[in-house]
Order: sequence, then C-alpha cells, then structure tokens
Amino acid sequence: MKHLKLFLLMGLLFFLVGVPTLQASEVSRLTIALDDWVGYGLFYLAKEKGFMRDEGVDLVFVDEPLDSARRDAFQQGILDCEGGTLDLLASKIAQNSPIVSVMETDQSFGSDGIVANENIKTLEDLKGKTVALARDDAGETFISVVFHKKDLSFNDLVIVSTAPENVAETFVKNEAEACVTWEPQISQALQKPGAHILTSSREYPGIIIDTLNVRKDLVEKDPLLVKKLMRGWFTAVKYYQEHPVEASGIVAKYYKMSSEEYRKQVAGLKWISYEEQKSILEYKKLIDTFKVITDIKFENGRISQKFDGTKFINHTLLEKLYENRR
Repeated sequence: MKHLKLFLLMGLLFFLVGVPTLQASEVSRLTIALDDWVGYGLFYLAKEKGFMRDEGVDLVFVDEPLDSARRDAFQQGILDCEGGTLDLLASKIAQNSPIVSVMETDQSFGSDGIVANENIKTLEDLKGKTVALARDDAGETFISVVFHKKDLSFNDLVIVSTAPENVAETFVKNEAEACVTWEPQISQALQKPGAHILTSSREYPGIIIDTLNVRKDLVEKDPLLVKKLMRGWFTAVKYYQEHPVEASGIVAKYYKMSSEEYRKQVAGLKWISYEEQKSILEYKKLIDTFKVITDIKFENGRISQKFDGTKFINHTLLEKLYENRR
C-alpha cells in the first residue's frame, strides 16, 4: 500500500509541477520504473547525455522493484513504462497489467547465475539443498528453465523465499546453501568464503532477457512518443560502445560503484542493437523464449494460463523506428 501511495503522490506532483524548463509542446514526461539491474544503466546515460531530451522525452526514474506495486501503477495509469525481464512480463500479464513489450534492452550472458557453497559441485547436488531466491522472479525462472533443460525437478529444491534485493545477503548469512540472483548481487554472494558460481547465463544464454514494457494505451494512443523513448535508448547503446570509460563513469554512480566495477559487471550481458532487433528472426526467437518461459511458469503454478506472445510483444514500432521522426 505504501508503494501505491507513493505512485499516487508522484502522479499528483507531476500534474501540479509540470515540465519546468521546456514548453509542453517540446517535451513529454515519461515515468519509468527500474530496479538495480546493471543492464538498465543506459537509461541513465540517455538522460544525462541529453539523448532523451533531444528526442523530446523527459524521463523520470522510479525506484520500484516490487512487481505488485508496478502492476497497480500501470493499471491506474500512473506508471508509463518499466525495464523488466521477459518472465515478469508474463507474470504481470497474468495479473491483468495493461502492458506490452516494445523492444529488448539486453540479454544476460553471465550476469545471472547460481552461486553455491563449495561442497555443491553440480546441479544434481542441489537436490534437497536450501536455495535462496525471489519467488516468481528472474532467479526462479532461470533455475526452473535450467532444471527443465537438464531434466531435473524444481520440486527437489528447498526454497528459501526472500525479496529480490536480499537474495545474496540471505546466502552470505548461511541461511541458504545456494542462491540464484544477478549482478551486482552475484559479486556480493561470492564474498562468502568458499562460494563459487555453479552455473550462469553464460552457459545458459537466452533465458534471462530484459525488455522495455510500456502501458498498452500509451502505445496505442501515442506510438511516436514511445518510438522517441526507444531511439533515445539505442543512441545510448551506441554511445556506450564507442565511449565505454566515459559512459561507465556516468552510469556507475547510480549503482554506487566505480566505473571500472560497472564495466566488469556489464561484461556479463549483451545490449541488443537496433539492427539485430529489427530482424524478424530475432523477434521469432523472443516469441519462442516467451513460450518456453510461460509453459514452465504454468506447469509450476506461477501463472494460471498461457499466452500468445505475439499479442504482448510488439514488433511494429521497431520496424519503422526511424520513420516520421517528428
């Protein structure tokens, strides 16, 4: 409830204050909810370097990791968009969140994984062991899909359920023998003596995919504004690739780490370029992954129905992203 009140207060504040520096006709304010995943850092870069403002977007960041609060905010029209994993897109759709995915932001390639005590050497060794993770979150999805691929039973695990931001801490405090999480928490979990990465998204890529999810009515009523947001992101991707030291210095402060540490952590992910995403092949891969995830979530009782991914993953904006720019 406190999260919902925060969103309501923000909505009222935005209405009363408006845009302070530019005329309303020149810029449009968009709210975006992000958690501490390092892959979203280019949204901060896009704002600080003026890429969003150049597109006519005033991006307002909302620190809200709780999916139920985001769901309520989307339903009430308070929140415009979010960075979220593909599996959580499915969960929110199951809870009647009026959102669609309009593009990928990144794919994990080592930044998500399972960290375990030194006596746990294989995935099979996890049977009967306590594993800390956030229920119905990226960690649960990752280990569920990996277990499915290895023909292992997720029900053989003793789950220690915790909030996403507390997974590594639970493991370090010896309240679990393993944990499933992402950077920067993997680095935190590895501080436990004897801890090691049992497996990660480097060995199992294509499971954890982050997407930009936008309120459905906003996509329908103002697709040009959504395209401006997407273009600002892709400009930031290109800038980071060309100026990694400068760009990481800008972004790192949002994660309370050094620029060197940020560069190290994002080495475990891949930002998906516009050229890759606009291809139908990449879109089909995304739809296929969505189906695998929703099938497993349905089997595990995490969602009550399956979905047709093509209805919730929009590809049309990408296809004509740089047409009719104004």
